[in-house]
Amino acid sequence: MILRNIEMENFGLYSGRQVLDLVPRKRAGRDTPVVLFGGRNGAGKTTLLEAVRLALYGRLALGHRVGQAEYERHLRGRMHIGPGGRVAGSASVGLEFDYSEGGRIQRYRVTRRWTAKGAGIVETLVLEKDGKPVESVPREEWHHFLQELIPPGVSQLFFFDGEKIADIANDEIDEGLADAVRGLLGIELVGRLRTDLGLFMARRSKSGDAVTAAKLEEVVREDEKLEVCITAMQDTVAELISRRAGQARLAATARQRFTAEGGDAANQRATLEAARDETRHQLGRRETELRELAGGLLPFAMAPRVGERLMQVLSKSTGGSGAEAAALRERLLSWRASGHPPRNAAWKESHWRDLDSFLTAEALSPAASLDEPLADLESGERAVLLHQLREVREITVARSALISSELHRLNGRLKDIEANLVRASGEGAGVVLDELVLAEQQVGAIEAELKAREEELKTLLFRRTTLRRERERLLKAQSEAAAAEGRAALAGRIGVALQQYEDRLLEAKLSRLQSEFVQRFNHLARKGGFVADAQIDRATFETTLIDRDGNEITKSALSAGEKQIYAIAMLWALAHTSGRALPMIIDTPLARLDSEHRTTLVERYFPEASHQVIVLSTDTEVDDKLLKRLMPAVSHTYRLDYNPDQRSTSARPGYFDDEEEAPHALHQT
Repeated sequence: MILRNIEMENFGLYSGRQVLDLVPRKRAGRDTPVVLFGGRNGAGKTTLLEAVRLALYGRLALGHRVGQAEYERHLRGRMHIGPGGRVAGSASVGLEFDYSEGGRIQRYRVTRRWTAKGAGIVETLVLEKDGKPVESVPREEWHHFLQELIPPGVSQLFFFDGEKIADIANDEIDEGLADAVRGLLGIELVGRLRTDLGLFMARRSKSGDAVTAAKLEEVVREDEKLEVCITAMQDTVAELISRRAGQARLAATARQRFTAEGGDAANQRATLEAARDETRHQLGRRETELRELAGGLLPFAMAPRVGERLMQVLSKSTGGSGAEAAALRERLLSWRASGHPPRNAAWKESHWRDLDSFLTAEALSPAASLDEPLADLESGERAVLLHQLREVREITVARSALISSELHRLNGRLKDIEANLVRASGEGAGVVLDELVLAEQQVGAIEAELKAREEELKTLLFRRTTLRRERERLLKAQSEAAAAEGRAALAGRIGVALQQYEDRLLEAKLSRLQSEFVQRFNHLARKGGFVADAQIDRATFETTLIDRDGNEITKSALSAGEKQIYAIAMLWALAHTSGRALPMIIDTPLARLDSEHRTTLVERYFPEASHQVIVLSTDTEVDDKLLKRLMPAVSHTYRLDYNPDQRSTSARPGYFDDEEEAPHALHQT
């Protein structure tokens, strides 16, 4: 396959109609496979790669999980925006390429045009073969026909950028890469053939194997239905992801408007809200303390004179009632008579008489009268009341005053904070805040629905995996069963042969892939012979490196540059092992490499990667020094220049400061 030219009209940064020649030319009788595009960041290099993918695959170019709504939004964003913000009403990309079919070269041209219609986008696909519309395939099947020519999974191993290299260099297993490798190596076709053969046997089974045959048919039907459900659920998930992103953008816009309404003060809103909540909490605590005081001794503090009078009465009556005074007199007389416990002081008769007179008077005192209001209080109770009244005077009054002062201070602070919050909201911020809250609620609702659908998708994928394991088990059992006669017996033998063939094919392909990978890794790596062998897992295609001593080298043990070399070597080995003569498009492949690794790739990879290698580079990747090393393999070069006044990129021959004298291959309208 040879890419002949790419045509873009009002696509991305490219205004008008621009056609770029991509056919490698010969120089001095030797092949020069490299077509080099130079452009600074933001000049439109990645747009070229995207144009090729969109031309071939349409929505699938963005991934299997991209919904139609997100695809249309993406296309609307790719329509050229000229000076003054004028947006083109339509855009298109076209790709012309040669493709070998049955030993004969056929020339195809695919063009996709997108026209804005209201809020939607209308896509038009035109597929031509040797200058005429393809009639051997129905128009509605053109999408699938292009995917059969170059499967999307396979193309990602030939049309890739730095992000794809980073994905392969990553330590995690890439399931999409594993599927692409199976398709690239042709192993997937054998599996399909085994399934079709199994169905053939199932429909013609007349023996006791009918149960297995019926079950196999049921499993296959369920798998087909499940595949439809999975595709629909993937579209739903993609649509939800797109809606979530759109709603998140609306929420972000509302947040920006909300901030603008309140000015710089709005930046402190979160701090003010936290301070308001803390102040309210402290107010609540102080109010609780005040309520507890009010339910206790605080009312006595409201009538200080009554409290003082009560203390005087209690103090006056603490001498005891008449009965207590009489009892005390009896104990005193008994102590005088017995002398036990012994007395150390010299008590005179006059002392005893005075004491006796006092107690007798107390026993007959009016304070001990039953008419006294506090006469029925025990001495312990009077003591407790006196203690509480002293606590009111000495503690409660001061504590209530402190709490009152604190409440006054906190209320003042709360008013200030709420005033600042009003200022932070700005004029009209209340409406914007409502919009913000609603937008964030909708983001949360979409997020919840997305999680639910993702869980459903996981369940469906798990069910599909289980079904396919069951299908493999039934196919294996059916293949191993001895068919009785005729075509059933032949099909049984073919099934066994296909299973053996698939195993041996996979083993042979992986063996060759391992060998090709080791050879190319060592060819590109700075450390010659660093890797002696590689083991590739049959199911996941995860690669384990082996050094010269037989020890495993984990991918995490590689340096950042070695991981990039690992990824590039794997892509190169896959392309070579597949036997597919496809061109390579490589976007910014050197950004993460040091100077030595860059030199190695320029000298050893670009000239040998394929019969057609389109390199999209910045001036800091392929600089003047590397350009001199690469030039013997370069067919022609383009420089992408962005004009900020015209808001447009144009391509002209040459590479940055180097002007190419070759005839123009660019036609611009």
